[in-house]
Amino acid sequence: MMKNCLIKLSFIALSATALTAQAGTSFSVIDSDGDGVISLSESKALPKLMAQFKDLDIDGNGVLSPEEFAKFKSE
Repeated sequence: MMKNCLIKLSFIALSATALTAQAGTSFSVIDSDGDGVISLSESKALPKLMAQFKDLDIDGNGVLSPEEFAKFKSE
């Protein structure tokens, strides 16, 4: 029973990761804690975003606002 539960939880986690990758540039999906900003940790869901994070963080406060995120180029 416990093994089945762990397998299901692993599947859910993998599905959530895939959904985040597919969602691409959706601010609300990447802002997983819902605090209105994207942290560096949250940006890891999208490697291209993480690579551009420092350039996008115009005010240097360590998070991306919706306005800063709007400048993100996913391609």
